[in-house]
Amino acid sequence: MSLKDKIIEITHGLEGTIGIAVKHLQTGEEVLVEGDTLFPTASVFKLPLLVELYRQVEEGYISLDQRLVMTEEARVPGSGILRELSPGLEMKVRDYVTLMMMLSDNTATDMLLDLVGIENVDKNLRRMGFDKTRVVASCGDMLFDLAGLGDLKPEERSLRVYMERRKFNPNSKSLGVENNDVTTPKEMMRLLEEIFSGKVLSRGSCDAILETMKKCQTGSNRIPKYLPREKVEMARKTGSLSGIVNDVGVIYLREKGEQYILCAFTMGLAKSSEGEEAIAKVSKIVYDHLTV
Repeated sequence: MSLKDKIIEITHGLEGTIGIAVKHLQTGEEVLVEGDTLFPTASVFKLPLLVELYRQVEEGYISLDQRLVMTEEARVPGSGILRELSPGLEMKVRDYVTLMMMLSDNTATDMLLDLVGIENVDKNLRRMGFDKTRVVASCGDMLFDLAGLGDLKPEERSLRVYMERRKFNPNSKSLGVENNDVTTPKEMMRLLEEIFSGKVLSRGSCDAILETMKKCQTGSNRIPKYLPREKVEMARKTGSLSGIVNDVGVIYLREKGEQYILCAFTMGLAKSSEGEEAIAKVSKIVYDHLTV
C-alpha cells in the first residue's frame, strides 16, 4: 500500500475534513491529501507573521532588541500567559517572539502583528508567490468573533468584556475560509521548505525561525505523539479553534541526518480529540515510511 493510501485509510471515517502534505527534503518524495483545499490556519498564521517580522528586521525597520510595553488594551483572550500578567510589562521583541512560537501566546502575537502591520504580512505572502494563503485577522479578531462579539469596535474589546459576554458563535468566520486567515497544506509545506532552504530570507534569519519553532510546547498529542523523541527533533507550529486542530513542521531524523515536512490541517471536526489522534497516526505512518 502506498503512503498516500495509508494516510487516506487512517483518515477515513473522521467526522470533519483533514488535509495532509508531506515532503522528504532529500529525496523529494511528496504526498498530498486535500493538498489544495483551503483550511483556516488558526494559530499557524503566526509562522508567516514571523517571516514578515524577520524581513523587517533585515531591512532595518525594527530590531529584535527594541522593547515593547504590554498595555491593558493589548491583552487578548486564549492561549498564552501574558494575558494573566500585569499591564506595564516591558520586554524585547525577541522575547515576545519566543512566547508566540513556544506557547502560541495570543497577546504576544497581536502585539507583534501591530508592530509589523497585518497588511504587510499579507502583502509579503503575495510577493513570495503564495496565492491562497491569507493573513487578514488577528488573534483578537478570531476569538471575539468566535465569542459572538465580532461587532465590537477595537476600543470596546477587553478581557473583561470577553469573559462576561462571550457566547459561542457556530457561524464564526474564524471557523471558515471566508474573510479569515487561511492556507492550504501544499502552500504551508512550500513555506516551510523555503524557510528550511533559506530562500525566503537570509540563512541566518531562516535558521533563527527554525530554532524558535523547535521550542514549541503545544500540541503534544499531534505530530509528536507516537514519534521516538530520542530519534527526532521537531520545528513546529500548531493551531487550535473549535473543530480545528492543525500542526505543521519540519521533522529532523537524527540518525539519518535527513528531514521531512509534515503539514496537517483539519476543520469541521465533531471532536477535536479525534482530529488530534488522526494527525498523530498519520505522523507515525509517515515516520515509519521514511525511516525504513
